[in-house]
Amino acid sequence: MTNTTNGSIVSKISDNGSKGMNMTGKNRTEKMSVTLPGKLAGEIRSIAAQGEISAFFTEALEHYLVYRKQAEAFKKGFGAWSDDNHPELATPEDSAAFVRAGREADKKRLFKTGGAHDR
Repeated sequence: MTNTTNGSIVSKISDNGSKGMNMTGKNRTEKMSVTLPGKLAGEIRSIAAQGEISAFFTEALEHYLVYRKQAEAFKKGFGAWSDDNHPELATPEDSAAFVRAGREADKKRLFKTGGAHDR
């Protein structure tokens, strides 16, 4: 068992010696003490049932981490598109035609492979 303190977060890691998993096959857990504004804590308590606060935070933080990773990817990719490199997509009509052509190609491929019926 390891205890660490970092600012206002106190962590307690439970590990039974296995690589990232405990005896029940679930991921190992880490107990954290987090300081929150009172109003926010009250809102969380009004939504999450007693005994389900950890599950609430787990779900919320999983969603937030996906959002943060996506936002970072958008930042890194910003400016990668150049109209000069894609003159065939210069107008909204060009883009719509490109999407339609892709969808038609998908329909034909799926129909040919038996994956979908012609609609």
